[in-house]
Amino acid sequence: MTKLNLILIGMALLWLQPLAADVTADRNRLIAESDVGRVVYSMVACRPAVANRHQCEQSELDRRIHIQWIDAAVKLNKVALTPDEAASAENKTKADDAHIVAAAARFKALAEGALRVRRGEDRERVLSELSKQRLTARDLDWEIEHLPTLAAAEKAAAKDYVAEGRQAARDYYAHVSYLDHLRRIVQQRAAATNSPFTAAEEQLWSDVARATHTRIVDPAFTMPARKGILVNQ
Repeated sequence: MTKLNLILIGMALLWLQPLAADVTADRNRLIAESDVGRVVYSMVACRPAVANRHQCEQSELDRRIHIQWIDAAVKLNKVALTPDEAASAENKTKADDAHIVAAAARFKALAEGALRVRRGEDRERVLSELSKQRLTARDLDWEIEHLPTLAAAEKAAAKDYVAEGRQAARDYYAHVSYLDHLRRIVQQRAAATNSPFTAAEEQLWSDVARATHTRIVDPAFTMPARKGILVNQ
């Protein structure tokens, strides 16, 4: 398994758990919505220490909208994995299983550690136990920061990180194949209309945006500037 795939799967796991905004009152502020789903501020909030926090948040919003659009484009264009692609995604997920289980154990330990702290247990005692798994104070503090309430910590600790990690890996490998299919659709449209690939690609995503009624609710944010960034790479 490559370092890139490890990073992507780790990111996919994190996507399943929205970031906690530092301002509690803003957590549920609606940023964007479509027929596919809603994006609230807690899903795009970046840490205050980020140099350009709003740019970071806009980039995170772009990424979430792009993911929604890929899923919608797959359905709208009736794209399906071939038997070989489906088998490949499953086989690659199985090959990654040891890494997935190890990553899941790390996420689980941190979530349970944060829950213990939220329940009032001594932080240093929790940290001492986590250090045996090579987890640091910084790791624990990050987890506590992003699980700001007891309810959030209880929910995170109850998750099946192994199952979610395996599903995240399957989704990642399936998305690679879906993007190949969508890229071919864009190429066919470009040839049929005698237009550049980039123009046909942008048109595809504009069509998806309209079909899913994607709209930005919070005026501080904008629609992704380049809609097709996940297809044309």
